[in-house]
Amino acid sequence: MKTIRISLLCLLMTGCTYYENEPVKPPVVEKSDPTTTLEAKHVTTPPNKITSNYWKTADYLPLTVQNQVTGQVQAADGLFNMSGTFGGLTTYNAGKDPRVKMQAAYTTDSLYVLVSWMDTLYDASNSNWIYDGPTDPNKAGSTTGWTSQRADDNFLISFDMGGSNRDVWNWSFALSEPLGYAIDMIDNGSGATNDAGNKTYVRNAVSDNRGGPQYEWDDTEQHISRKPAGSTILDPGFYLLNKKTFSGDIVAGETYYQAECAPCHGPTGNGEGTPAGYETGVKLNLPGQFNRWTRAALDAFAPSGSHEGAVHYPSSETNRANLFARLRGFSGIPGYYLQNPSGSSSDIHAVSNAIIANIPKYNKKYQVLLIRALNTSQSDDIVLNPATTTYSFNFSLRDNDLINRVGSNTQTLTFKP
Repeated sequence: MKTIRISLLCLLMTGCTYYENEPVKPPVVEKSDPTTTLEAKHVTTPPNKITSNYWKTADYLPLTVQNQVTGQVQAADGLFNMSGTFGGLTTYNAGKDPRVKMQAAYTTDSLYVLVSWMDTLYDASNSNWIYDGPTDPNKAGSTTGWTSQRADDNFLISFDMGGSNRDVWNWSFALSEPLGYAIDMIDNGSGATNDAGNKTYVRNAVSDNRGGPQYEWDDTEQHISRKPAGSTILDPGFYLLNKKTFSGDIVAGETYYQAECAPCHGPTGNGEGTPAGYETGVKLNLPGQFNRWTRAALDAFAPSGSHEGAVHYPSSETNRANLFARLRGFSGIPGYYLQNPSGSSSDIHAVSNAIIANIPKYNKKYQVLLIRALNTSQSDDIVLNPATTTYSFNFSLRDNDLINRVGSNTQTLTFKP
């Protein structure tokens, strides 16, 4: 009996020793793989956030982008410095590969497309109003007075609808992202036009591209609730939602500025005053800067001891209003004001990692999730039927540009069970 117990104990101890010394197998880690088409897999739980678990393991389509449109400038009068991708891949993102990646999924009623790409700078302006702004290195013409300048980061996905028609999904950092949408358009072969209904943006102009802004920020917090993108506050430096009629005589404000402020801050607001020794280095022409200032804040700071040029700040209300108009003209007043879309223009929702509450200068990577019904019942939208399996699409990417682009054509969306 004792011998049996000892043998059993040895067997048990031997067994423990065996399992303790066996190498521990690492846990199985799921990973995503590259594919040759954009594969949308059927899911029961909608992956409606960029942080949804589905996107962490979903296979992806890597896109090798090529030049599509290069070396072009806006033809309309008054539009300048809107050609950031003028040199194609050599000027897109300072020549760095955008490394575009696309993933997709679908439910019984909706398609989800996640687009990721590299871009090191945030460009959130579109046709902003600048007074006596910089000249365009790629386009001749005077930039004296009001001109419309700058462009945003944006991409387009266009699906072949047949009959020379294409359904265009355009995500714009300036014109659609703030409201949580992509711009829904249709191209019949002669250029893309917006779908029916109110679009997300309206031109903020008195007349043409040299006429100046009709509205400016009204100094109140721009809070907005977006579905499914959530609630946020829009940066007034670049977005115009809460607005009032633009006030102040900017011509008179320019005269006052050159006489009282330019000796320290420079004739163009770049901080390089004259004569030598008077320059402050304090720039007044940073994008968005004075669109974030309220008049009350400027009136409190400028004549205070914290401002070395306090003695030069005007005492009369009229001159203060004129000078404030000039300062906003340095920063670039938003070229469009925003509104909630309606009808077929409201079909494509967007969720992204873009910062729109207090926009910084530098960026690492964009991630934008587009969500659209498989069938919107709108005649200007493509009907996506998973039973059909495949759909052809083109992809275009623009960096601080409204015309030149890089991208990849003739890609395929494939529906998987």
